Amino acid sequence: MFVSSLCFFISIAYTSVGLWDLIAGKDRLDGFIWLVYLARGLVWVSLAVSLLVRKSKWTTIVVRIWWVSFSLLVSALNIEILARERSIQVLDVFPWLVNFLLLFSAFRNLNHFACLQTPDKSLSEPLLGGKDEKNRSKLYRASFLSRLTFSWISPLLGLGYTKPLDREDIPSLVPEDEANAAYQKFASAWDSLVREKSSNSTKNLVLQAVAKIHFKENISVGICAFLRTLAVVALPLLLYAFVNYSNLDEQNLHQGLSIVGGLILVKVVESLSQRHCFFYSRQSGMRMRSALMVAIYKKQLNLSSSGRRRHSTGEIVNYIAVDAYRMGEFPWWFHSTWSLALQLFLSIGVLFFVVGLGALTGLVPLLLCGLLNVPFARMLQKCQAELMISQDERLRATSEILNSMKIIKLQSWEENFKNLMESHRDKEFKWLAEMQFKKAYGTLMYWMSPTIISSVVFLGCALFGSAPLNASTIFTVLATLRGMGEPVRMIPEALSVMIQVKVSFDRINNFLLDDELKDDNIKKTQTLNSDRSVTIQEGKFSWNPELNMPTLREVNLDVKSGQKIAVCGPVGAGKSSLLYAILGEIPKLSETVSCRTDSNCHHLQ
Repeated sequence: MFVSSLCFFISIAYTSVGLWDLIAGKDRLDGFIWLVYLARGLVWVSLAVSLLVRKSKWTTIVVRIWWVSFSLLVSALNIEILARERSIQVLDVFPWLVNFLLLFSAFRNLNHFACLQTPDKSLSEPLLGGKDEKNRSKLYRASFLSRLTFSWISPLLGLGYTKPLDREDIPSLVPEDEANAAYQKFASAWDSLVREKSSNSTKNLVLQAVAKIHFKENISVGICAFLRTLAVVALPLLLYAFVNYSNLDEQNLHQGLSIVGGLILVKVVESLSQRHCFFYSRQSGMRMRSALMVAIYKKQLNLSSSGRRRHSTGEIVNYIAVDAYRMGEFPWWFHSTWSLALQLFLSIGVLFFVVGLGALTGLVPLLLCGLLNVPFARMLQKCQAELMISQDERLRATSEILNSMKIIKLQSWEENFKNLMESHRDKEFKWLAEMQFKKAYGTLMYWMSPTIISSVVFLGCALFGSAPLNASTIFTVLATLRGMGEPVRMIPEALSVMIQVKVSFDRINNFLLDDELKDDNIKKTQTLNSDRSVTIQEGKFSWNPELNMPTLREVNLDVKSGQKIAVCGPVGAGKSSLLYAILGEIPKLSETVSCRTDSNCHHLQ
């Protein structure tokens, strides 16, 4: 696509020159030079079309041979002109460079075509071995240049252009991006922080664990964000220098080329740094999200009975579906927040450099917009917290209703529970609507602020006379304010997202720190010579140990090896509680329970 676009632009250039010579009546003594330019334009159009149109096998080979022969003939002609005249026309230099790209495309496509013609050896490959290494992502073994330009993904995009992608076409993840590896790192950091945690500490351990694991990789993301910020701020200064250079009476060619080269270099740095910042921040967020999802799932398996009362099934689903998912957005918004704030302050410095004291008047509406962030942030934080609470209540009620659907149908309570769900919905919608309305007010204000600030800055220039309102000043101020428009517009949204992330961090931290089944009361012993499988003596168990009211009391049970036991009784007699007591999932008050290891039981003392 890129080479085709270049060929199309060259065709436009040749056609324009030919039509200009024809209309102006130039080169009459040299014959029909305009016809030569028009013919060249048609040739380059045909090259552009041949790069885009899909072709059959033999047509593809013929077209590739045409590209190679055309590139070689043009190169030979230009070399002959250089050797004879010691110079070459400017209009022929750029097409010569594109010829090399065309030659490269021809050889690359022929290589790809040859790879497609190789026989499929998948039938002779083992079914279970070696597939992961073969289908490993190109990022795993990409070179520095390939990582820099993201060319490692080009084969996959090319394959997706030729046919719909199947599951086997999607490469597997690199080892660092797998959920198991991310969770192992998080679990190691979490265990060390929990051991070091003091009883009166109020720090968020989840945030500390995430920062400990992903700090190094986020340094590179921060460097990319910093380079992008510098590039965005430097563009108005280069524009200011370029306009001043164009107004000079005596122009220095070296200075002009330096300014143009600086503009190109800054734009390339901005583009590459922005894309790498986005890619690596999303990659880091994906690892955080995967680790927290696994941690929440494993915590739910070991959650104690008191913890299950505090966290319903719906709330746990919310932790995974909402809170953990927000971690995927956290690195991007975190780096956007500080980089946009830095960009805003540097742009203010550029305004003072160009305008002088006239920029002071523009700071007044800018400061007002900044001060309004504080109440907006507090209101959004309150709305977000209340929204999550109401959402948890709705999910908890939904889970309870689904679990008791049989009783609800028998008692004809559908209408009552329908009204209950609608009330939860209305409460959730109330906070959601309030939060979105506040976001709309903030968005309206910050979309209007660049226009208001630019008008006030020009008014300050006219009042103070600190800078002439010429082309260089006006263009630079507008370019700087355009760069300031993104921070002014995005910082409130970034603060809102960071507030939501903080709420999610607190919720996940409270869940992961909740009570678990106590494994220190479980003692595994091998009693192979004993004929007893389960033994309970004077057992007392309670679902709520704080009330000190036993759910089961004076339980005595002796189960021999190989013996089949039936637990019978009316509803609410404690049959399930007895089984939970044997498994160790109900808190104990005082008891002695022993099980044999070969009977797949836990052994509690």
